[in-house]
Amino acid sequence: MKKVVRFLSFTSLTCFTLFISINSYGQEKKVVNLEEAISLGVNHSNQIKLDSLNFKIADVKLSQSKSNQLPQVTASASYIRISDNITPFSVAFPTGNVVLNPQILNQSYNAVQARQLIWAGGKLRNANKIAELDKKAVDFDIATSKNDVSYQIASIYYNLYATKQTKKIIEANIELLNNQKNDANNYVKQGVILENEVLKIDLAISNLETNLSDIENTILFFKNNLSILTGLNKTIDILEELPSNPVQELSLDNAVSNALKNRSEIKGLSVREEQATIAKKITNSNYLPTLSGIGSYNYDQPNMRVFPNQETFTGTWYAGVSLNWNLTDVFTNKNKIKESKFSIDKVNTSINQVKEGIQIEVNADYNNFQLAKQKIEIAKKAVTQATENFRVEQNKFNANNTTATDFLNANALLVNAKINLTTAISNADLAHKKLLKSIN
Repeated sequence: MKKVVRFLSFTSLTCFTLFISINSYGQEKKVVNLEEAISLGVNHSNQIKLDSLNFKIADVKLSQSKSNQLPQVTASASYIRISDNITPFSVAFPTGNVVLNPQILNQSYNAVQARQLIWAGGKLRNANKIAELDKKAVDFDIATSKNDVSYQIASIYYNLYATKQTKKIIEANIELLNNQKNDANNYVKQGVILENEVLKIDLAISNLETNLSDIENTILFFKNNLSILTGLNKTIDILEELPSNPVQELSLDNAVSNALKNRSEIKGLSVREEQATIAKKITNSNYLPTLSGIGSYNYDQPNMRVFPNQETFTGTWYAGVSLNWNLTDVFTNKNKIKESKFSIDKVNTSINQVKEGIQIEVNADYNNFQLAKQKIEIAKKAVTQATENFRVEQNKFNANNTTATDFLNANALLVNAKINLTTAISNADLAHKKLLKSIN
């Protein structure tokens, strides 16, 4: 019985400890600022990891291309056993009979050969340039991905901030209406107002609580997305204040000009254009012959340079140059030349297309940012007006000179004005981030 009690006690303690550990892990929270969130997102981004792998692949291909300039060395060895059913042929000389085809049944042929390309019309040099430019182009792809990830994180961050501020405004308003309802209940007891007026306030509170529930779900949605994109296996939260966002005023023309100069997409395509131009040079070199240095060391039994053949290993070597010219390419290479020209035209057209898209994007983002700044001023004015209107209606309601409906309408206008101002500030900062993204 004591063993059973001990077992149950141990099991209960273990389960309790496990529950506490899981509960603590589930409640673990990390508060991050915008820059930290962006840094975590960039480090975690699978797209950037893929781009980085492409960069490593390009680096390996460059090494492979450079290795093509090294001498090509091959080694071969063979052993054969031939049949003995051939009668040797001999010729009589004054010094004696000479066997022209002696029976050498065990034969072995071994060689080490080397070939070094001396000149190929610049093919290897240009191939190395293409490989180097490929690394450069992938590097610009990484920069583009980092820019995209940074804005994606910033978008979630600012939307989460605006939603949390909205929650605070609604919670504060629920508290205000609850206090007003308590006062209204006292007025009902005094016979100053009807009970129906209190029900209207109660209904308004219920509607706000419903909205609050939706807002909490939205906050959880943004937090989960932020946790996923930053790679943190814990609840994540943000600072209660927006980060400082110094604004550098630019004209639209300057913004477009900077974007066309800075955008990594254009830089990457310019590199691709250079690659296509070099590829055309390689295609042109197909019209030219190639010159190589060659050499070989042979260690054979029998060695064909020894006459008559002898059943001994003999080492011999040769060295020289080799000129190769594929004459068929003189007639067939013209189609490859056309393909190279089309490739260059294709890249140039892509560059023009991207430039047009960037101009449209910057124009839209610039105007959106200007509009967002205007909305802040409008929202501030609306808050001032709604605050004064609510103050007047609240005083009237307390003095029983107006209905609960008018009071609640004034309250709703004030709440919406505050929410609009918070949203406008957040949207303006995010619009500025979007403009910076389109410029850089």
